[in-house]
Amino acid sequence: MNANIMLIVVGLIGIAIGFALGVALMSLRSPQAEEDEKEPAPLQKRIQTPPPKAPPTVDVAPRPVSKPVSSFEDSPPPQQRPTIKPANVLARVLQPDLSAAQAPPKSIAAQIDEILQEMLEDSHLDSRGIRLMEFPNRGLVVMVGLDQYEGVDAVPDENIRKLIRSAVHEWERRNTPSS
Repeated sequence: MNANIMLIVVGLIGIAIGFALGVALMSLRSPQAEEDEKEPAPLQKRIQTPPPKAPPTVDVAPRPVSKPVSSFEDSPPPQQRPTIKPANVLARVLQPDLSAAQAPPKSIAAQIDEILQEMLEDSHLDSRGIRLMEFPNRGLVVMVGLDQYEGVDAVPDENIRKLIRSAVHEWERRNTPSS
């Protein structure tokens, strides 16, 4: 009895896997020209290439209604059913929408830290790992290696404090409108 139930369960699982693979293969075999005309590929969206030029339209005179369709060539083209391709749906879901994702504006601490990193490139203090960070519950934090200091005045090294203050003065100079 248990062997029969097990055999039925394994058979149903096999059918389900076969169905899923069949759907996936059908989506790969389907012509994509119709879908490409409707919506550009995700890669084309990200790199923003110009859309392909549409073929020129030809103005065709309407056929008289009384004329019977005499051959296959005169008959209108058959309507194609829209297809849902699981692979394309999954790709759209998994790819981030780059147009909606915009970088938030940088905080003042992040802007001053950029200037500080520029100054550190030419300094003997560049190996110390000095960073300015802003934490939501703590405010401005100065990182020197793995050590954290609450504000510039809490840093014990005078040379580091001077360098940070000069970065602050440079930030003020860059962001003050000149008269």
